[in-house]
Formats: sequence, C-alpha cells, structure tokens
Amino acid sequence: MSKNLISIEDAKNWTKNYQDNMKSGDAKAFLISCETIVDILKEMKVLQESKGVITLHDVQSSSIRAYLAVNPKQADANGQTLVMVGTMKDSTGVERDMVEGEIDAPFNKSDLNGSGAFDFSLPCPRHCDENSPLNHK
Repeated sequence: MSKNLISIEDAKNWTKNYQDNMKSGDAKAFLISCETIVDILKEMKVLQESKGVITLHDVQSSSIRAYLAVNPKQADANGQTLVMVGTMKDSTGVERDMVEGEIDAPFNKSDLNGSGAFDFSLPCPRHCDENSPLNHK
C-alpha cells in the first residue's frame, strides 16, 4: 500500500473545502493521461524499454513536480492547467526540475523530451466525473 494514500473522507473534505472556496469557473481537477505520465517516466529513465521488456529504476527516489499555471489560449477553467516535470536529485539531495534552462543541472540536456515541461490542459469542469464523491456540485 502506498504511504501517500489518504482516506476517502479526507479526500472528500479537502476537495469540498477547495471547491467551496474557488472562484467561478476555476478548475476542480485535471484529467492526466497515463501516456504523458509514461513519457515523463521515460525521460527520467525511471521507465526503460529494451527489446520489448519494460523495467523500472529508482522508483522510490524519483518524483514528478506539478506547477499550477494559466494557459491564456485555454478557455476552460479560467485557463488553469498543470505543468508537470520530472525531477532528479542533485548531489545534495534536492529534487531538481528536469527542464531546459535548469542551472547546474544534474542531467544532460539530451535527456530531455523537448523542454522537459508537459501541459495537462484537460480541466474539470468539462472533463469531470459527475458521479465522483470528490466532485462537489
């Protein structure tokens, strides 16, 4: 069992608290495709494929950081989106963003898939599960 699991009651209370206090039109949630998560994991070399065999490496010490952002070209959810990046620990143990322009990066630029930043612009409302106990009306 994951050490980061929370109870459904906590999840319901936390999401209700957020949704009760959000501005009109704000995003309630973001639908994140597994394909993009796999792309990030490949870029981080956590997920590796060779001759049709997929292996995982350094799962416990790897992370993905999500930045809240506003995409001015997106009409849904007041333009709110998530920008997600893989991270890599530097020699001091700090999780560093694997993105183009990272100063003194602990990775090679050739490791990046483009800039290293991925946009998740499938916000709820529009991409919601209306039956979820976490989607408060």
